[in-house]
Amino acid sequence: MIEEAQQIAAAAEKAAKEAGLSIVVSIVDMHGNPVLLHRMDRAPLHSLDMAFRKAYTAASFDVATEELTDQVQPGQPLYGLAVNSGSKLIAFGGGAPIRLTEGEKVGVGISGGTTQQDIDILRKALQATLQP
Repeated sequence: MIEEAQQIAAAAEKAAKEAGLSIVVSIVDMHGNPVLLHRMDRAPLHSLDMAFRKAYTAASFDVATEELTDQVQPGQPLYGLAVNSGSKLIAFGGGAPIRLTEGEKVGVGISGGTTQQDIDILRKALQATLQP
């Protein structure tokens, strides 16, 4: 598992460098336990927490985090999600659940750019490392 996690982090770092960004990559198992935390030099301080929360949310809900954004708005079914989870869950894009080649699921979170940049870096990293 750790080798694949490291490959994902390396691919994300490459994509971030191409975009002129410094990011944090967090990977957690499906129980929310940390598998890998990778911080590039000069990545924003808040990105350590945000990347973990994105990975944790993706693992918990088994969904890309941007798919939750509309559901956490006032009047929607998941309104208050972050507050009611002790701030562990977050509905910002840049997190996704994936299945590793061994069959194990993990949550991956990227933080350091705009939401769209985080989503794009995550997609590039996963395209570069996951088997079709």
